[in-house]
Amino acid sequence: MAGNRKTLQDLVNPLYLHPSDGATSVQVEKLQGSSDYISWKRAMEINLASKRKLGFVTGGVARPSDPVQAELWDTCNNMVIAWLTHNISPSIMKSVMFMTTASAIWSNLETHFQLTNGSRKYKLNRDVYDLKQGTMSVNEYYTAMRALWEELETLNTLPTVVTPSEDVRALLNAISS
Repeated sequence: MAGNRKTLQDLVNPLYLHPSDGATSVQVEKLQGSSDYISWKRAMEINLASKRKLGFVTGGVARPSDPVQAELWDTCNNMVIAWLTHNISPSIMKSVMFMTTASAIWSNLETHFQLTNGSRKYKLNRDVYDLKQGTMSVNEYYTAMRALWEELETLNTLPTVVTPSEDVRALLNAISS
């Protein structure tokens, strides 16, 4: 019995799967297309992070070379794939079903649905403009408006510069001199 006890180190390891984790352990509204991609992505990030599996989709948890650890990684990767495929529509699932890593599926979905940010921003701005309180209470109206603002804000983030170009380095050096 003592040999089956899990330590805190085991529990926080991204290669650890809880016995209750199954293919339907992560449930969010199914991804239907570009119109709900941003909110779906955020909901999945929260769920995956809570299970310490976000690194499988971002590429942060690489497949180990040790055969025992690699088998654990394969099991976790397949579980994350199951979570992803159970939370996308059947038509989208067909396009990613035969990808072998969770990060490949994540990247494919991002490439496919993130391209429409311009039209999504336009639609959100239009929705903000068209939103009227009408018969909604102040709280309902505020919540609807806030949801639109929050999604717009996520689309307006600037990309992170990981490796600055030569011109940027020269500018930074000039500023610090």
